[in-house]
Formats: sequence, C-alpha cells, structure tokens
Amino acid sequence: MNYLEQFKFVICSLISGMLSLFFPMRDFMFSMLIVFGVNYVFGLVAGLKHGEKWDFKKSMVFFYHCALFFVMTSAIFITGYFLHAGDETLGVVKALCGVAIWFYSTNIVRNWKIMLIPDTPMYRVAGFVYYVLTLKAVDKIPFLKDYLKSSNLTEDEKV
Repeated sequence: MNYLEQFKFVICSLISGMLSLFFPMRDFMFSMLIVFGVNYVFGLVAGLKHGEKWDFKKSMVFFYHCALFFVMTSAIFITGYFLHAGDETLGVVKALCGVAIWFYSTNIVRNWKIMLIPDTPMYRVAGFVYYVLTLKAVDKIPFLKDYLKSSNLTEDEKV
C-alpha cells in the first residue's frame, strides 16, 4: 500500500466519522439549505426586477452568513454531544433552525411580493402571507415582539 492510498483511507475515515456524528441533525441542515437557496434566488430575482445589478460582494456576504449559521449550529451540536446531552442539544438546534426559518421566510415572502405586479390576486396573496408572518407570528413568539421593539432596526430590517 503506497502513501497516497493510505492518505485517501485516512481522509475518507475522518469524513465518514464526522458525517456519522452529524447524522442526527442532517434533516435540519437539509431544510436550512433549501431555505437559504430559496432566499438567495428570490432576493436575486427581486433585485434584478428593480434594476439592481448582481453584486459579487453582496452574494459572498450571504454565503458567509450561511456558512456562519452552519458552523454555529454544528458547534452547538458537537458541544452538546460531548457533554452527553444529545437530545437537548438537538432541541436547541431545532429551535435555532425554527427562528432562522421564520426570519428568512419573511424575507422570502417580502421579495416574492416585490417580484409581483401590484394589485393582482397573487400580489394580494403574497401581501396577506407577509402580513400573517410579520404581525401575527410576532405576537405568538415569546420575546420576539420585545426584541423587535428594542432593536435599532428599520422596518425593512426587522423581518
């Protein structure tokens, strides 16, 4: 056996070991990939519709945020795994993904509304969905209403 084959064996063993460690949170990461992908596409199309040019820097900031989210959730999960609190940590990862899905889904719906022609039935549907996500969901999530009031964000940044 030569050194290249041994190196490939070690790398494959390390990767398969890491993947088996992250197996319990696999579904959450797949769902977040879908949410991030849809958010990127809708934001890109909404921006192009309003005359914005594609910006490499803006895209890289988005991918940087996505990578940060995945690193953070993975670090939380690994920490909980080594503290022998796997089920509780999976609950934390689930809650973190739920919050991220809510924020990104409001952004997706806002971009969806921007893409549509005003005063059409689909525009009204998007407007209603946006209304429900931004106003009605805020009342049901503890501390979110207080956070949005206390932060120094503009209305567009709040969702």
